[in-house]
Amino acid sequence: MVSINESDHVFGMAIVKIFTPFLEEEKFQKKIEKWNKIIVVELKNIYTFSLIFDNGVISCEYGEREKYNLKLITSFEAFVGIAEGYTGLIPAFLRGKIKVKKIYNILTVLKFITILLPALKSATAEPIAEGYIKVF
Repeated sequence: MVSINESDHVFGMAIVKIFTPFLEEEKFQKKIEKWNKIIVVELKNIYTFSLIFDNGVISCEYGEREKYNLKLITSFEAFVGIAEGYTGLIPAFLRGKIKVKKIYNILTVLKFITILLPALKSATAEPIAEGYIKVF
């Protein structure tokens, strides 16, 4: 059974909200039920959090885990731009808007994209930053 642990920090609560609608989907369950990875996301000068995928249980912790499989470093504006579909991950990466540590784990990168992007796009069906920040 796939589940997500509650969180007590801002992005953790957002991650819970973003992933919860997908927990019942068989396709989503198969992607994470035997996946054991730690993904660190750093929003430059703002926030860092670690997403832990542990055999079907998703947790989100504030801060950076010492050992991780993948680390994404980006600005908040780029993160929102990708979520809202203003740009894709590949163009953002090629423009230097996203930096990836341990990119040699390319299969982890690709799988994480297939897990996170649909959830982000669903959560941001309504623009969340329109008129507030310039994303690209």
